[in-house]
Amino acid sequence: MADAESGLSAHFVVIPSRSLGGESYLFRGEVRPLDFLGLRAVADIPLGGVARSLAACLVSGSVEEFMRKFDEGFRAEIEQSSTTPVPHFGFAEYLTFARVIPFEWAALEMESLGHIITASGRGKSGYFHYESVEAPMMVVAIPAGIVICGSTQSVTKALGAGLREQILLLVNASSDERPSEEG
Repeated sequence: MADAESGLSAHFVVIPSRSLGGESYLFRGEVRPLDFLGLRAVADIPLGGVARSLAACLVSGSVEEFMRKFDEGFRAEIEQSSTTPVPHFGFAEYLTFARVIPFEWAALEMESLGHIITASGRGKSGYFHYESVEAPMMVVAIPAGIVICGSTQSVTKALGAGLREQILLLVNASSDERPSEEG
């Protein structure tokens, strides 16, 4: 997804729970899905600060830069008039509240990132980076599936550095654990 006003683009990777063995994938066995994928925690999503923290994520090229913006408390965004937000904050707000993510609950629906984050009381969400790739991404792992979101450049770097292969390994490992449908 791209925004002409801010010049930013965001990329979403969605992994439905049925590809991971069902809603119990988060709580089954010793394997922790986010660890298995090679995702390393950076920061929690601040309460009431999804759009602001996502804005910092989208404009940060490294974890260090993201943490600096995160620790500064998003001063630039807070000081702006509510009717004319900073362009990257406006894009992050759109990504947070617009139903633009294809997500599977009982059926495939377009969903908002904000709803996905708050829809399930169980799971893990926060900012992560992929192993040695110092590119921040928001990750939400709930019983219905996993969503990875970040700037297109950050997500592309992580996928190219091995995250794509780790996702496929996790999906394949989960399918190997499923009981056979043969009697």
